[in-house]
Amino acid sequence: MKPPRMRSMQARLTLLLGAIALLVSSLAGATLFWALKREVERQEITEVSGKLELIDHLIDMQNSASGLQDLAATFDQMRAGQGQLGIWIVDAQGHAVYGGAPPETLDMVNGRQVVLQTANGGRMRGLRVAMNDRILPGAQLTVAVSTRTSSQFLYAYGTALVLICALWVGATVVLAAWAVRRSMAPTRRLSEQAARIQPDNLAHRLPLEDTDRELHDLVRSFNRTLERLQAAYQQMEGFNADVAHELRTPLATLINGAQVMLSSPRDAAELRDALESNLEELEDLKTLVNDMLFLARADRGEQAADLAPVSLAAEARRVADYYEAMLEAQGVRLRCEGDATVAANPGLVRRALANLIANAIKATPAGGEIVLSCFAQAPGARVEVHNPGTPIPAADLPRIFDRFFRSGASRAPRSEGHGLGLAIVRAIARMHGGDVDAASDANGTVVGITLRNSAPPPGEHYKSVI
Repeated sequence: MKPPRMRSMQARLTLLLGAIALLVSSLAGATLFWALKREVERQEITEVSGKLELIDHLIDMQNSASGLQDLAATFDQMRAGQGQLGIWIVDAQGHAVYGGAPPETLDMVNGRQVVLQTANGGRMRGLRVAMNDRILPGAQLTVAVSTRTSSQFLYAYGTALVLICALWVGATVVLAAWAVRRSMAPTRRLSEQAARIQPDNLAHRLPLEDTDRELHDLVRSFNRTLERLQAAYQQMEGFNADVAHELRTPLATLINGAQVMLSSPRDAAELRDALESNLEELEDLKTLVNDMLFLARADRGEQAADLAPVSLAAEARRVADYYEAMLEAQGVRLRCEGDATVAANPGLVRRALANLIANAIKATPAGGEIVLSCFAQAPGARVEVHNPGTPIPAADLPRIFDRFFRSGASRAPRSEGHGLGLAIVRAIARMHGGDVDAASDANGTVVGITLRNSAPPPGEHYKSVI
């Protein structure tokens, strides 16, 4: 099981700096201790080497092995004077000539340096060499000094190092906690400034000038998020106003009609006419509510389901036949060009084409011609609807796919729709992994929709019925 992650950045940084200090101090302490130990060992060997040369010289001055007995007193004085010096001479048969049997050999380096263990458990470090064959053929001379004093010194030094490192690490942790808390102060200030941003002051932005460079990306991202939130909030406010406007007229019509009918006795024919008028208004409200629900589902990320190969030209002809009467009434022609097949929801594709054609018919003057073009475009297909007419102002062009938006300063009459047609087209495009775009100039307006020729990403799916 994965251990829980510490949630405090300040605590993590403090512990990390403390761990780094512990690691560095441990490595430094170990290096110093190792260097001192090597130096102590070197000094011990140097001391033993001097004694060994002196003893070897004294032995060489003797003419025979019997002369070694004369040196015993000298060796005893040397051992007594040093206190921790050991001298052993062993003949070729392993018999002790001087100093008794040498202690057990624990280690030998380079054939000369030896580490001995005494009977009481202590250790000695020294040198072992072969003696002059003229005196004692095959005999060995061992000279060593006790490591007790050096071991005590190294132990005291190591203990001091551990205490110093512990104090240093502790001080580092305390100072690191103070430094990290001080370094985190800019983030706390940003948090306080962000907390003061309310829905009524979304135009406020976090300052970038007085912010540390490391926080610039965070501040920029937060400010961009605020910009999107402000735009969405403004759009929601406008959406609420548009919904209220769209509902006010039919509701007022229904209320006024009912009040008129109730103001005096009415015959059956008048009541029927009033109910038919009310039903027409209610059907219009039902269409508006259904369109808003469809857009709400699309906003939640629903994707098109029941995908099948769809011929865009065939669907365009079906929609054109449906609008044939409207085209004749407006005196407008519709021409379909090209073809492309895409994996899509047929009902949603027909709905998008119907909205595009209906929108083009409303904007095309009598005698004009609408051109609907279909063609393949990796990784799917594209439909473009071109209609002549008055160009859409550049300021309005980016907003024509917004809900309830109608180009021009004044609202279009309700008979021209609720202003949701192109918003639904964009929703259908995105439900198929595509998008929409528009361009307008003196030659007319082109509205395009792109559909991806692949399955949508995982998520909720919408089954459309046109």
